[in-house]
Amino acid sequence: MNEGDKSANGHHSSMTAFLGEPLAAALMLHYLKGQGKNAEIVSWKVTPGTTKGQRLDVWIADGAGTLYQTEIKMWAGNAIGGLRLKPGLTRDELSERGRKQWAERLWNSEKNEFLAEAVGKVLKPMQPPVGFPNPSIQPLLLLCLWWLVQPTEEQGPWFHVPIQHDRFKTVNVFSLTAYLMSLEEENLTLYMPVVKERLNWLRLLLPGEPSP
Repeated sequence: MNEGDKSANGHHSSMTAFLGEPLAAALMLHYLKGQGKNAEIVSWKVTPGTTKGQRLDVWIADGAGTLYQTEIKMWAGNAIGGLRLKPGLTRDELSERGRKQWAERLWNSEKNEFLAEAVGKVLKPMQPPVGFPNPSIQPLLLLCLWWLVQPTEEQGPWFHVPIQHDRFKTVNVFSLTAYLMSLEEENLTLYMPVVKERLNWLRLLLPGEPSP
């Protein structure tokens, strides 16, 4: 997907619908736990507390008092205008592409705001879930599984971007592509109970078929 493999065309949307958001959230937990935090998924319902209005994707608690209202974007290299990463790119080349992606597709540095409303909605205040009456809420944009972004020359998958907002001082940007590229493990153990439930429903829909 990072390379924009044409054979993935026609399958990407289906795969991300089935696996995308649970996988992104699981990788977020994997990163936070690697930082020594007892992180958990709190709720998949992120609303402003009304029947209408913009929604986000998931509440994530870091286990130390911070609750992240999270927007997940599953844009891929094989999408129209997507960032395609050829094999063998150097660290400097990857860094340059990540900064260019951030500046041209995501962030208006002059206005200090996101270029697209679909991304900027992460800054809309949401109603905290039950059990978290007064958390330190921060917007967290999980951006995204198959795009490499690097807002600054700082290396790493997690960035803090200062913003001008009446409630939030920074937006946390987590590049899943950058995180996956930083790992040395060949296999990851990820917590994805939602995917397990979907697989169970798939077995009901396809009785007698081999387990996925």
